[in-house]
Amino acid sequence: MKLPGVRSLLRLSEAESTQSLARSLAEQGAEEGTLVWAERQTRGRGRMIRRWDSRPGGLYVSLILRPGFSPSRLAELSLIAAQAAARALSSQAGIRTEVKPPNDVLAFEGERPGKICGILAEASGDCRRLHWVVLGVGINVNNAPRAQGAASLKTLTGRSWDMAEVLRGFLREFDSLYAEFRT
Repeated sequence: MKLPGVRSLLRLSEAESTQSLARSLAEQGAEEGTLVWAERQTRGRGRMIRRWDSRPGGLYVSLILRPGFSPSRLAELSLIAAQAAARALSSQAGIRTEVKPPNDVLAFEGERPGKICGILAEASGDCRRLHWVVLGVGINVNNAPRAQGAASLKTLTGRSWDMAEVLRGFLREFDSLYAEFRT
Protein backbone atom coordinates (compact mmCIF):
# COMPACT_ATOMS: atom_id res chain seq x y z
CA MET A 1 0.00 0.00 0.00
CA LYS A 2 1.51 3.34 -1.08
CA LEU A 3 1.05 6.14 1.45
CA PRO A 4 2.55 9.65 1.11
CA GLY A 5 5.68 10.11 3.24
CA VAL A 6 5.57 6.53 4.59
CA ARG A 7 8.69 4.42 4.12
CA SER A 8 7.76 1.55 6.41
CA LEU A 9 4.31 0.41 7.56
CA LEU A 10 3.48 -1.73 10.57
CA ARG A 11 -0.25 -2.48 10.39
CA LEU A 12 -1.88 -4.34 13.27
CA SER A 13 -5.39 -5.49 14.08
CA GLU A 14 -4.79 -4.49 17.71
CA ALA A 15 -2.13 -2.70 19.71
CA GLU A 16 -1.95 -1.51 23.27
CA SER A 17 -0.96 1.92 21.91
CA THR A 18 0.40 2.87 18.50
CA GLN A 19 2.18 5.75 20.23
CA SER A 20 3.99 3.53 22.73
CA LEU A 21 4.98 1.07 20.02
CA ALA A 22 6.24 3.85 17.71
CA ARG A 23 8.22 5.41 20.59
CA SER A 24 9.93 2.09 21.19
CA LEU A 25 10.71 1.76 17.48
CA ALA A 26 12.06 5.34 17.35
CA GLU A 27 14.33 4.64 20.33
CA GLN A 28 15.62 1.56 18.49
CA GLY A 29 16.50 3.66 15.42
CA ALA A 30 13.47 3.22 13.12
CA GLU A 31 13.71 5.51 10.12
CA GLU A 32 11.68 8.65 9.47
CA GLY A 33 8.46 7.71 7.77
CA THR A 34 7.80 4.58 9.85
CA LEU A 35 4.05 4.39 10.45
CA VAL A 36 2.33 2.24 13.08
CA TRP A 37 -1.37 1.70 12.31
CA ALA A 38 -3.78 -0.29 14.48
CA GLU A 39 -7.45 -1.00 13.90
CA ARG A 40 -8.01 -0.94 17.66
CA GLN A 41 -6.01 0.17 20.70
CA THR A 42 -6.50 -1.26 24.16
CA ARG A 43 -4.70 1.63 25.90
CA GLY A 44 -4.88 4.53 23.44
CA ARG A 45 -3.97 7.87 24.96
CA GLY A 46 -3.93 11.57 24.28
CA ARG A 47 -2.28 14.54 25.94
CA MET A 48 -1.66 14.39 29.68
CA ILE A 49 -2.22 10.62 29.55
CA ARG A 50 -5.94 11.04 28.86
CA ARG A 51 -7.54 7.87 27.53
CA TRP A 52 -8.51 7.92 23.84
CA ASP A 53 -11.52 5.74 23.02
CA SER A 54 -9.99 3.40 20.44
CA ARG A 55 -12.65 0.95 19.37
CA PRO A 56 -12.76 -0.47 15.83
CA GLY A 57 -13.89 2.03 13.21
CA GLY A 58 -11.45 4.77 14.17
CA LEU A 59 -8.11 5.52 12.54
CA TYR A 60 -5.21 5.17 14.99
CA VAL A 61 -1.72 5.87 13.68
CA SER A 62 1.67 7.05 14.93
CA LEU A 63 4.30 8.39 12.55
CA ILE A 64 8.01 8.53 13.35
CA LEU A 65 9.78 11.70 12.23
CA ARG A 66 13.44 12.65 12.55
CA PRO A 67 13.29 16.40 11.90
CA GLY A 68 16.49 17.54 13.66
CA PHE A 69 15.05 20.95 14.51
CA SER A 70 14.91 22.77 17.85
CA PRO A 71 12.57 21.45 20.58
CA SER A 72 10.95 24.89 20.61
CA ARG A 73 9.23 24.01 17.30
CA LEU A 74 7.45 20.87 18.59
CA ALA A 75 4.17 22.65 19.43
CA GLU A 76 4.13 24.14 15.93
CA LEU A 77 4.54 20.66 14.44
CA SER A 78 1.51 19.46 16.42
CA LEU A 79 -0.55 22.33 15.01
CA ILE A 80 0.61 21.51 11.47
CA ALA A 81 -0.61 17.94 11.94
CA ALA A 82 -3.98 19.25 13.16
CA GLN A 83 -4.18 21.58 10.14
CA ALA A 84 -3.43 18.65 7.83
CA ALA A 85 -6.20 16.57 9.41
CA ALA A 86 -8.68 19.46 9.25
CA ARG A 87 -7.92 20.14 5.58
CA ALA A 88 -8.07 16.47 4.61
CA LEU A 89 -11.35 15.77 6.41
CA SER A 90 -12.94 18.92 5.04
CA SER A 91 -11.81 18.14 1.51
CA GLN A 92 -12.74 14.45 1.57
CA ALA A 93 -16.07 14.69 3.37
CA GLY A 94 -17.23 18.20 2.55
CA ILE A 95 -17.57 19.04 6.25
CA ARG A 96 -16.59 22.22 8.06
CA THR A 97 -13.59 21.69 10.33
CA GLU A 98 -11.57 23.86 12.65
CA VAL A 99 -8.30 23.40 14.53
CA LYS A 100 -8.67 23.84 18.28
CA PRO A 101 -5.18 24.44 19.66
CA PRO A 102 -3.14 22.81 20.88
CA ASN A 103 -4.06 19.45 19.38
CA ASP A 104 -7.71 18.92 18.41
CA VAL A 105 -9.73 19.07 15.23
CA LEU A 106 -13.41 19.89 15.48
CA ALA A 107 -16.04 19.09 12.88
CA PHE A 108 -19.32 20.92 12.71
CA GLU A 109 -22.86 19.62 12.39
CA GLY A 110 -24.69 22.89 11.91
CA GLU A 111 -23.25 25.20 14.54
CA ARG A 112 -22.45 22.41 17.01
CA PRO A 113 -18.78 21.33 17.03
CA GLY A 114 -17.62 17.82 17.85
CA LYS A 115 -14.09 16.56 18.35
CA ILE A 116 -13.23 14.38 15.37
CA CYS A 117 -9.45 14.16 15.68
CA GLY A 118 -6.75 14.38 18.32
CA ILE A 119 -3.00 14.81 17.84
CA LEU A 120 -0.24 13.76 20.24
CA ALA A 121 3.38 14.75 19.55
CA GLU A 122 6.08 13.24 21.74
CA ALA A 123 9.79 13.69 21.21
CA SER A 124 13.30 12.96 22.38
CA GLY A 125 16.34 15.13 21.90
CA ASP A 126 18.66 17.55 23.59
CA CYS A 127 18.48 21.31 24.11
CA ARG A 128 19.56 22.01 20.51
CA ARG A 129 17.69 19.48 18.40
CA LEU A 130 15.08 16.76 18.40
CA HIS A 131 16.36 13.28 17.60
CA TRP A 132 12.89 11.90 16.92
CA VAL A 133 9.23 12.84 17.10
CA VAL A 134 6.35 10.41 17.29
CA LEU A 135 3.23 12.03 15.90
CA GLY A 136 0.10 10.22 17.05
CA VAL A 137 -3.15 10.84 15.19
CA GLY A 138 -6.57 9.52 16.15
CA ILE A 139 -9.48 10.22 13.78
CA ASN A 140 -13.06 9.15 14.42
CA VAL A 141 -14.02 7.67 11.06
CA ASN A 142 -16.62 4.87 11.10
CA ASN A 143 -17.02 4.59 14.85
CA ALA A 144 -19.73 6.10 17.00
CA PRO A 145 -17.68 7.88 19.68
CA ARG A 146 -19.01 7.55 23.21
CA ALA A 147 -17.42 10.70 24.58
CA GLN A 148 -19.72 13.68 24.89
CA GLY A 149 -18.87 16.34 22.34
CA ALA A 150 -17.26 13.89 19.91
CA ALA A 151 -18.11 13.32 16.24
CA SER A 152 -17.09 10.91 13.48
CA LEU A 153 -17.12 11.07 9.69
CA LYS A 154 -19.85 8.41 9.66
CA THR A 155 -22.11 10.20 12.15
CA LEU A 156 -21.67 13.48 10.28
CA THR A 157 -22.13 12.15 6.74
CA GLY A 158 -24.30 9.07 7.24
CA ARG A 159 -21.98 6.78 5.29
CA SER A 160 -18.98 4.52 5.87
CA TRP A 161 -15.49 5.59 4.82
CA ASP A 162 -12.48 3.68 3.53
CA MET A 163 -9.82 3.97 6.25
CA ALA A 164 -6.90 3.81 3.83
CA GLU A 165 -8.34 6.70 1.82
CA VAL A 166 -8.87 8.82 4.95
CA LEU A 167 -5.29 8.06 6.01
CA ARG A 168 -3.96 8.79 2.52
CA GLY A 169 -5.76 12.16 2.52
CA PHE A 170 -4.29 13.10 5.90
CA LEU A 171 -0.78 12.00 4.93
CA ARG A 172 -0.93 13.88 1.62
CA GLU A 173 -1.80 17.12 3.44
CA PHE A 174 0.70 16.49 6.22
CA ASP A 175 3.52 15.61 3.84
CA SER A 176 3.04 18.91 2.02
CA LEU A 177 2.84 21.03 5.20
CA TYR A 178 5.76 19.17 6.82
CA ALA A 179 7.97 19.82 3.78
CA GLU A 180 7.22 23.56 4.03
CA PHE A 181 7.77 23.50 7.78
CA ARG A 182 11.23 21.92 7.44
CA THR A 183 12.53 24.51 4.97
